Amino acid sequence: MITTHLTFNPKLRSLTVVFVALLAAAIMWAQGANDTPIIIADGSLTIESRGVPWANWGGAGSNTRVHPNAGKSVAQVMVAMPGNNQTLPFSGQRCTVAVRYATTDITVTTGNNGQGLRVTSDFGSFHAGATTSHLAHNNATAKISRVRVTRGNQVVFDGTASGGTTVTISYR
Repeated sequence: MITTHLTFNPKLRSLTVVFVALLAAAIMWAQGANDTPIIIADGSLTIESRGVPWANWGGAGSNTRVHPNAGKSVAQVMVAMPGNNQTLPFSGQRCTVAVRYATTDITVTTGNNGQGLRVTSDFGSFHAGATTSHLAHNNATAKISRVRVTRGNQVVFDGTASGGTTVTISYR
């Protein structure tokens, strides 16, 4: 019965993909492989900053938030989208993750050494989410349409999406 329901209900299937991706990220975090990740998830877009509430992020202008610990570096980026899941390791390289949602761009970047995590977006398009670590997009009906991940100067992932996408940026 569940298999049939998942097959014919695209919304439930998308929510299942997001749940599985978040569960995988939670397991990795619990195992100590990575520190408090940034999670950008589809299905009424949310940005989650585990371990560091958004109020603790510094500002660098109205559209940029800077992680309070500048010494943290990106360890990996996991992209989970229907039919195209990737885990992309980082080891001291510059990281840029660009996500497009409706007309909003979300860019997570670091310095050339992989440190100095910052998130740039139109934060006026978001409101407080379920916890102090969540931001929710004001447009709850759109989907992530594109994800691009760059390591150093090389694009290592570039994919179009149409729902059910989760991007997890792990750092330590």
